Amino acid sequence: MSMFDPLAGDLDHEHDVLLVAGSRPEVARLAPVAASIAAADRIRAITVATGADPMGVHEAFDAFGVPTDITILLPLDTAPGVADVAAALMTRLDRLMVDQDPSAVLVHGGGLAAEVAATVAFWRRIPVVHMQAGMGTDDLLCPFPQEAHRRVIGQLASLFLTTSGAALGSPLGPNVLTIGDTVNSLPRPEDVRCADALGRVRDDMRRLVLVALDRPSSHSALAGIASLLERHSDIEVVITGELARDEPSLSLGRHPRVVVTPEPSMSDLLVVLAAATVLVSDDPDLVTDAPGLGTVAVLVDGPNVPQPGDSIRSIGGSSVSPTVAQILDGDHGRRPAPSDGLEAARAEQAVAWMFGLCRSPHLAEDEAAAEPVEDITASSADAEESSDA
Repeated sequence: MSMFDPLAGDLDHEHDVLLVAGSRPEVARLAPVAASIAAADRIRAITVATGADPMGVHEAFDAFGVPTDITILLPLDTAPGVADVAAALMTRLDRLMVDQDPSAVLVHGGGLAAEVAATVAFWRRIPVVHMQAGMGTDDLLCPFPQEAHRRVIGQLASLFLTTSGAALGSPLGPNVLTIGDTVNSLPRPEDVRCADALGRVRDDMRRLVLVALDRPSSHSALAGIASLLERHSDIEVVITGELARDEPSLSLGRHPRVVVTPEPSMSDLLVVLAAATVLVSDDPDLVTDAPGLGTVAVLVDGPNVPQPGDSIRSIGGSSVSPTVAQILDGDHGRRPAPSDGLEAARAEQAVAWMFGLCRSPHLAEDEAAAEPVEDITASSADAEESSDA
């Protein structure tokens, strides 16, 4: 799946921007922006893979067809604590910004790497562009610590790109632009059945349950899927992982609202996860990705995961079906905002405007849509008055 040709365009641009990603959900938002920047060819995008698992981030960029320009590895003796990772990131990101001297740094959300990158850029007087800017919730501890990080970045950024309307409860200043969620600019899954399921979710206002199970001990988690399908007529189910090869999954796969695909590509898996209302999985890494993509996760037979806001629930396999049903019942029909697929192009336009490379921060399509419609009634009345005169 190629989104980006590293050889296309002139690399000798006046302005360059570091796109710093510290997790796979951040890659899912930044990769489309990198592709749009390359397509417009007026800025140079430099993708940076970092965070606690930089190679996982590197692989995610590659999976979306966007080359990783720089991968920042942590020292081998870095302890797993947040403070240890943050200290190592701060030193290496500071060195990177001195070496690259970028025109701006673009980060998404409130991950640790995003907060550290924004802080270091601010110290170096490098403008920060913040995607998904503003308050995500009205609770500083939900989600923890991402909400606090997001607010810190909001104090340091020069340009704020929000997903919908004004940033919730946060007076960010004049440079606030609504672009939508750039995850919607990702290509459709290469797996045709997954793509069709996502099409039904979007077009028919359905909800998606992603079931990704690998361990034999997780078989009991599949037992209640049929009852979920019967109880909730508006759900689609995608089953992946090693257990997708076993008979219970193959039987479920005969249902018209079930897709069974044992080994989806990483890009397909992340696109499906981003569209899902609920994830059921025994993979801790995938469960950790889910909240960053707006998906509630159920970790099957895993360790207890403290997560304010209950965005991750850790339960036994036999309790999966009632737990997912409870989540769906409490969802109250929420659906993602409509998308035209131009979110990443809007981000590129906004950054180009910040650099003075275009006259408007808005795409021509958006400006045309915002033009006032002529009042035909008033015009007709004016014409009648002129005729009478």
